Amino acid sequence: MDFNDYVNQGFAFLQKKEFGPALENLRAAQKLKPDNQDIQNMITMSEEMARAESQASQSLANEARHRAESIGMKVEDVDKAIAEYTEALKRNPNDASVKSKLSIAYYIRGVTFSSKGEHPRAIEDYSQAIKLEPDYPHALNKLGQAYSDNGNFDEAIETFKKLKPDYNMAESKLADAYRKRGMDYDKKGNYACAIQDYETALRYKPDNTTNELLEMAKAEMAKH
Repeated sequence: MDFNDYVNQGFAFLQKKEFGPALENLRAAQKLKPDNQDIQNMITMSEEMARAESQASQSLANEARHRAESIGMKVEDVDKAIAEYTEALKRNPNDASVKSKLSIAYYIRGVTFSSKGEHPRAIEDYSQAIKLEPDYPHALNKLGQAYSDNGNFDEAIETFKKLKPDYNMAESKLADAYRKRGMDYDKKGNYACAIQDYETALRYKPDNTTNELLEMAKAEMAKH
């Protein structure tokens, strides 16, 4: 393969969060052009994303366990709790306490699915939690992240927009979603939309990596 083949394949793996193959291809491209700063930047970004992904996965597993313990259950028993609360809610649909507990149980199971990379199942559970408790900011946040991790960037952006501005890192979440959608447009050769999303991401959160992606997209657009 030539330089561009390695770059394109590395970028495709990066989009799917397959960091090992992504780095393998990007490093192969770097061997062909050792002085290419854009490739070095992409390698650095990929390494940072891989570390962040590993840390996030462990953090999610820990959160699920702690939240379960905070309401007196083990995370392993969350399926049983959902079934019990669901039956209780059928008997008394207006029981706000049961509704809240069921919402939390769905949230906990969603976090567990997220920690395992099972994003479609996580989306289902976060959505159930929000249906029961529409003003559940943590569930909204996790739903947006699950959409983003699953490649549903439009849905992720719309979900993050529902977070109140004072919610922890709300603007950073939006910036990340716009950046990822920009990368998706970039991969498809839609540089105009990629540039627009990178610029929007930078308005929410200035970031060197996003700025590098923006400059690369502009350079590609200038070739066409």
